[in-house]
Order: sequence, then structure tokens, then C-alpha cells
Amino acid sequence: MSGVDLLKTRENSRSFVFTGSGKGYFPVWIVNVLLTIVTLGLFLPWALVRARRYFYENTSLSGERFSFHATGGSIFVGWLGLMVLYIIFIAAVASNSIWLTLLMVVLFILFVPWLVTQGLRYQLHMTQLNGVRFNFRASPLQAWWVMLGLPLLVAIAVAVVSGIAFSASTSAGSIDGIITGGVIGTLILIFGTAIIQGVYAAKWYGLLVNNLQYGTQRFSAQFSVKKCTVIYLLSMLLFIPFIFVALWMIVPPMVQIAQMSAFGASEEAIMSLLASVYTSLIMAYLLYFVGILVCFSFAFVKLRNYLYSMMSMEGGIQFRSTAATGHFVWLVLSNIALVSITLGLAWPWAKARVTRYLLENTHVDGDLDALNPQDHSEQPGKDPASLLARGLSVMPFAL
Repeated sequence: MSGVDLLKTRENSRSFVFTGSGKGYFPVWIVNVLLTIVTLGLFLPWALVRARRYFYENTSLSGERFSFHATGGSIFVGWLGLMVLYIIFIAAVASNSIWLTLLMVVLFILFVPWLVTQGLRYQLHMTQLNGVRFNFRASPLQAWWVMLGLPLLVAIAVAVVSGIAFSASTSAGSIDGIITGGVIGTLILIFGTAIIQGVYAAKWYGLLVNNLQYGTQRFSAQFSVKKCTVIYLLSMLLFIPFIFVALWMIVPPMVQIAQMSAFGASEEAIMSLLASVYTSLIMAYLLYFVGILVCFSFAFVKLRNYLYSMMSMEGGIQFRSTAATGHFVWLVLSNIALVSITLGLAWPWAKARVTRYLLENTHVDGDLDALNPQDHSEQPGKDPASLLARGLSVMPFAL
């Protein structure tokens, strides 16, 4: 796209608008929680539909609101079927029924990716914007390869390389060799984990976007495995300073306590020292926790911004995400503090805050008024497998 075309596209940029609030969502949420508890979980499908409808109906683009037309009853049948299969599996394991257990594991490996994609398809069939339904059309083989086959293959390759490197380093049996092997193994583990996450993210989100339709208009994207891997690697490297500072706060007093115990110090002296460093231990734990949240937020925001920048839809429509890591970190930390202080009662406000921030920083560039979307003619499947897949609608279609 040329600079002039890009400028024209940006001039027609519009953002999603979220008009919901914690106050508005709280009655929906508290009723969902209470009825789910009273019914021992049986109300969960209806709770899912009620919550999703609230957020969809309070989300709009260019003045048009989204709508969600699924019913709790339609999801309940599939959800109940999945619960029955889960109970059968647990019973098979508990009774040491090897053949039944193996059969269910094989069926899980073969069919769960397909069921997941069918569940996503049902969700999108039930989602409308301006009277036009969304659609999702992924092949079973493609879904299996992306969700299980490829990640497993990459994980095995990383494990083999890590094992070979560690064995080669420690074959001499020396202390230096063992230390070298440990360092090499750790580095391979870090890079390998980033590669696994990067491969999975690029292929999974590629599966979602390239099989997504709005009416008859297709979405498309080409996600780079290298770019996704670099994002995850940077997020893991970002965690290292937090680990070192936390260890610096924990290790010296722990070593001192161990030395006092080894040299026969009294229990009172040890407990006195432990009490004096108790604050440091708590601070180290909190720092470690904050480090996890910072790294998660970094990966989430950077990946989200990249994914949206590569997405497009037929009709000259482009997408952008302008979320900022620092703002999102503050949002997550303040939400956790708010929910913790209120013993969970502030969850609706936390959910609404995150939703509003992400939607307001999601932009659609292009002439939406020139689009003439036509609804597709496909209908949700009513065969037993499709009904079972509806139970997996608890997994949101999210980017």
C-alpha cells in the first residue's frame, strides 16, 4: 500500500466503542455466580450467554452494535455431553481400565482440535454486526496440525537438542562440564520455549484470521514465526532482572540462616533472624509476581499490536492496535489490587476496564460506508458432533 493510500485509509479510521460499565455488568455477573453455585455448575452455559451478550451489545463500530444470538439451552447439550465424557474418563483412570483410558486419549487427540474449531464456528454464526453474521471455516486436518501436531513436533525437537547438548557437555564428568551443560541446557530451554510459543502463536492466530469471514468477505493475514518468537523471547529476557533482584533479596538471609543452623545456633536466634528478614521475603515474592505480570503484559500487548497490524479484510479494510505496555501493566496491577481488596466483588469493574481499553485502542482503517457485506447462507450443524462442539463455546474467539 502506497503512502497516499495509507493516508486515505487512516483518514477513514474508526475505533470500537464500549459503552458498558462495571456498575452495569455487576447485576449480570452476580446473578451468574449465584445461580451457577446453586445449580452446581449446570447454569454455566446460560451464564456464559448472558455475560457475552452484555459485552457484545455494549460494543459498537461506526454506530452499529454487535449482537450474540446463542442460547444457554443450545450450549448446554454439548456442555453436558463433554462433562459426561470427562466423568467416564476419570472413572476409567480410577478403575485402572487401561483400554478404555487409551481409547479416550486417542479420541481426544484425534477429535478435540476439530471440536474446538466447530465450537468457534458456532460462536461466530451466532455473532452479528449490522445484521450480517460472522463465519469460521477451518479444515479438520489444518486444525489438528496447528493445535497439536506442529507444537508437539517443535517441543520434541527442542527437547532432543537440549538433551544432546547437555549430555555432550557433561560426558567428561567434571564439575565445569556439569556447570557448562546446565548453562547451555538453560539457554536452549529459554530459546526453545520462545520458539514453541512463537510457532504456536503465528500458526494459531493465522488459523483464526485466515478462516474468518464477515458475511461473505474474508479476512487475511500472514504472521511471521520469527517476529512472534522474538516477542516471546524479549518477554522472557525481561523477566531475568526481576529474578536476580528477588534472589538478591532472598539468598543472603537464607544462607545466613542455614549457617546458623549448621553451627548450632539456638532456635530463638534463628527465628529472630527470620522475623527480621520476613519483610524482605514478602517483597521478593511480590517482586517476582510483578515481574510475571510485566512480562505477560509485554508479550500480550506487543503480540496483539503486531497481529492487528498484519490483518486485513476484503474491501480494503485494515486493522490496528495501539495498546501500550506501560498502560496495560498499570491496568492489570490495579485490577488485581482492586479485586483482591474487595474479595472478588470488583471483578465486573476490572473486566469492563480492560475491555474498554482494548476496544478503544483497536482501530479499523478503510471506508466502511463503501462496504456492502452480504450474509452467508451457512447454518450451525445439528448433527451429534456439532452439538457436542457447542459445549466448547466457553472458549472465546479472541485476538
